[in-house]
Amino acid sequence: MHGPRTPVRKPWDVGDGQVAAAVGTTAQVLSVHGPHPRWGWVHLSSFLPFDESSRHDPDAVRAYRRRLEDPDGPGLRLTVQDLELVGRRWKKGAVPEFTYRGPHMTGQLTVFAADGRLLLWMRVRPAGSCAPRRVRARFEASWWVHRAAYAQITEGGPLPRPEATNYLRGAGGALVWESPGLPAWGVVWPVHTCLAQQGRGPLRVTWEEEWSLDAGEVHRVLAVQLFSRRPELCLPKPQVEELEAILERVVRDRLWVAPLPRNPRLRRFVHRQLVFVLDACAVGVDGATCLVTDPVLLPLSWNRDSYYMACLLGAAVRTGQGPLCQRARSALVGHLRWLFRVAQRPSGWWARSYLTGGAVKDPAYQLDQQWYPILEAVRAALDWGVAEAWREHGREVVDAARRLLEARHPNGLWPTSETPADDPLPLPYHFSSHVLAWRTLNLLAELDPGGPWRWEAARVRKASLAAFRAPDGTFAYATDGKRYLSYHDANDLPVACAPRWGFCSSKDPWWHKTVAFAWSTENPGFFAGPYGSLGSRHAPGPWTLGDLQAWIVGMCTADRARLRQAWHRLRRVAFDDDLLCESYDPHTGRPRTRAYFAWPGAAAAALLLGDPL
Repeated sequence: MHGPRTPVRKPWDVGDGQVAAAVGTTAQVLSVHGPHPRWGWVHLSSFLPFDESSRHDPDAVRAYRRRLEDPDGPGLRLTVQDLELVGRRWKKGAVPEFTYRGPHMTGQLTVFAADGRLLLWMRVRPAGSCAPRRVRARFEASWWVHRAAYAQITEGGPLPRPEATNYLRGAGGALVWESPGLPAWGVVWPVHTCLAQQGRGPLRVTWEEEWSLDAGEVHRVLAVQLFSRRPELCLPKPQVEELEAILERVVRDRLWVAPLPRNPRLRRFVHRQLVFVLDACAVGVDGATCLVTDPVLLPLSWNRDSYYMACLLGAAVRTGQGPLCQRARSALVGHLRWLFRVAQRPSGWWARSYLTGGAVKDPAYQLDQQWYPILEAVRAALDWGVAEAWREHGREVVDAARRLLEARHPNGLWPTSETPADDPLPLPYHFSSHVLAWRTLNLLAELDPGGPWRWEAARVRKASLAAFRAPDGTFAYATDGKRYLSYHDANDLPVACAPRWGFCSSKDPWWHKTVAFAWSTENPGFFAGPYGSLGSRHAPGPWTLGDLQAWIVGMCTADRARLRQAWHRLRRVAFDDDLLCESYDPHTGRPRTRAYFAWPGAAAAALLLGDPL
């Protein structure tokens, strides 16, 4: 690694908790998306359908995802005669703003979301006496309304494929894409064009307009909205005066008002993660809030991912003030309501992953995902100042914890079906999930001192130390009591956090040897190279979660060099909007898988705000 690396581009994301959008490098809107009551998530986009025959082919899944995250892909595009795009930036870290220049004109396009609508506001100004009196603008879109593909590496339960035929019509001053098979509608307005099309995929439309510059400046606004019920076509035309007030509010409500972090680069990083989580990943569902791990590639909710996103929300509530932190508090309270009241548990246990409406997507049982909701509720009350979390959910939390204790094997351990990477586990007992269980029980004892939680935590720790200490001097990744799996994975944050949480000392020889093994070529989860680091066999290559673990280990051991190295690595592999990928190439540092992956950035931002995770 030599010198600074130009950040890789990805689509920039906007939203308001009701609708979100991905915006490309040339200001084209790649996708407008949001929750759907039946199918979980729908897009109004140019994304092609996923080939269902490739549902269990990891290479095909990754190739499909790469097309979705391409910042130069097709979308709703506006071009103005003689204007050239010269730059894009984040307006106060809140909304994307694109700048145009021409021989005798300048332009500015701002893309933002408010009140469930995506708004595109183009302003063109004449420059000098030779400016034209009129200018032509061209709009084009190749879109359709469709259910999210949910293309997974380890498919856990394919959804039925809905009828995909779309109908596009221009009427009543709007363009309307309709998918009766969902049902869902996407509407763009004001647009005065007449047409009618149908097809099973993107439907292309273009139109031109002539704008007058006689008044010195021209404003053109487009609004985009998704509906799960047939919309009224008497939609209000956005007014410029109204837009100025809305944009001012949108930006103001996304300012990071807090004393930390003091370093400007760290402050920007925290701000970007928080805005992304709240705008694009936290969606309102029947008075609750679902946290999806990403809004484009895999808009599902995992309790694990959402817990670390909740850590950022909680740290923001504890650290900051103002509208952005109030939104964080509301999202946190709403997410607990979603976990305990909306997410279905048909077998009595939380599932691997969920659609936004709470229906189970993948029913596999993972032990850590049973403990994360309990831990989130407990920490909300203890650490994040959200006392109503315990008042509203205390009984449900205690019931869930008691049920887990009753399901424990007589050996003091819990079996699990899959790893935190969603992969099958060859041995039944998983170490990091037991560290997590111990921590949750310990904290639960502080809220319910009359319960058995402290004693049960001690019992879990004793059983874990006896079971997972492998003959090689490490904590085994998994065991059956006789065999030991030598492996460490970037998804297993509780192992790195064990000393920080108090499960063991930072000088514990078993933990030290486990950490040394994790960052060695003996570990199948380590990937060597100039950008070598801890990763996962789930997606071969170093993971940003591995760098996050290195950061935590540096904090636990007071190793400032390791801490700095981990942070610098995260900064080097971050995208141009400061978000983090899933994995990257060990030789080049370029993102390899999942440009959209909220929880590494959220967890890193929470750490920067002093949260112990």
